[in-house]
Amino acid sequence: MAGLKICIVGSGPAGMYTAGAIVKKSPESQIDIIDKLATPYGLVRAGVAPDHQTTKNVTRAYDKVMENDNVRFVGNIGLGSDIPLAKLREIYDIVVIATGTPKDRSLGIPGEDKDGVFGAQTFVYWYNGHPEFADAVPNLDIETAAVIGNGNVALDVARILMRTADEMAASDLADHAAAEIFKSPLKSVHVVGRRAPENAQFSSKELSEFAELISAKPYTDKTLLPDEFTSEDKKEERVVNTNLDLLRSFEHITPGVKDRAIYLDFLASPVEILGGDAITGVRFERNKIVDGKAVGTGETYEIACQLLVSCIGYEMGILEGLPVEKGIVRNDEGRVAEGLYVVGWAKRGPSGTIGTNRIDSQNVVERMMEDFAGGGDPAKAGPAGLDAWCREKDIHAVSFEDWKKIDAAEVARAGEKSPRRKFVRTRDMLSVVKEQG
Repeated sequence: MAGLKICIVGSGPAGMYTAGAIVKKSPESQIDIIDKLATPYGLVRAGVAPDHQTTKNVTRAYDKVMENDNVRFVGNIGLGSDIPLAKLREIYDIVVIATGTPKDRSLGIPGEDKDGVFGAQTFVYWYNGHPEFADAVPNLDIETAAVIGNGNVALDVARILMRTADEMAASDLADHAAAEIFKSPLKSVHVVGRRAPENAQFSSKELSEFAELISAKPYTDKTLLPDEFTSEDKKEERVVNTNLDLLRSFEHITPGVKDRAIYLDFLASPVEILGGDAITGVRFERNKIVDGKAVGTGETYEIACQLLVSCIGYEMGILEGLPVEKGIVRNDEGRVAEGLYVVGWAKRGPSGTIGTNRIDSQNVVERMMEDFAGGGDPAKAGPAGLDAWCREKDIHAVSFEDWKKIDAAEVARAGEKSPRRKFVRTRDMLSVVKEQG
């Protein structure tokens, strides 16, 4: 099969696993991985919690993919903003959408537009130093925060808000976020889920970290915890019972700092965000489980708070040239149209772990190779066409070698324990590249 000219839009896990699979299946192909950011690896850098450095080690595998001569990283070029999808399809045989689902799902309740209300993406990208969210500064001169959701992201947000400077010394928390978080007088965080404790989606590892916090004690209503959870799925049964044991164990923890607490609340849904221009509280409706679903009881209660972070999932926004339905790109097992494919969260929605994307991407690449068994179109310009476009539009593209310079500079300016001190402005990253030639 003649080599294909392929463009992958997005350099996060889904994009990188796709590139790796293509290299194995079609080593003659030329692969460009474009990203709107000047830095590669997407959510590994901007989404994984800054105190979860072990998880970020997955980038070593992605670095190996980038060592292939037929793979290029082309950063600082955004789909739609810098180059239309139609242009990419014109110059490449195949375009793969691996952008993730870059939009927070709405709560859909009154008051969601008040000051102090944030989606998970905005808040997480803020403390992780994403260039587009560095100025989304939340007011943390507050005493109480509410986090909506019972997944790992909700626990990340609550934990980061309650960590001390010493606890975060070995993290890569962005400087601007550290300055706000560590001076905050925050005393309590309520993590509220609409379903029962046994239905929570967080992992045992994430939950167990609450027991290790120096400055806050976790609490939950023990009367909501079943004595035992049983399921035909024995893996699910094991995980849920481990979580329930952890929730029960929290009552035995000695508080570190008086009055600082994380409350894990269940069986409640937000129905209204209270306050004037800014949030002063949230009204919740208590739920009960009927046929496996959370159903409102009509009984309400309120939590006074000055910050709300909604962690209820993500969805695909509208992007010219892409058929988006129900928060994802409409596709048939990864195929969107002739020469156009989608992988990762943009394909199936925000589910699974980083590793889940590997199998998903491999399956889509299998289909891609079947569709293009006859090879590509020799008339397609491929990488040369992208380079010509960047010159014509005066786009300062960032190569993988450029990224290595940025990476080295971040590591060099880090604290004694921190792995790196991130640049949070694209202009500063481009300055590093220019200074080092």
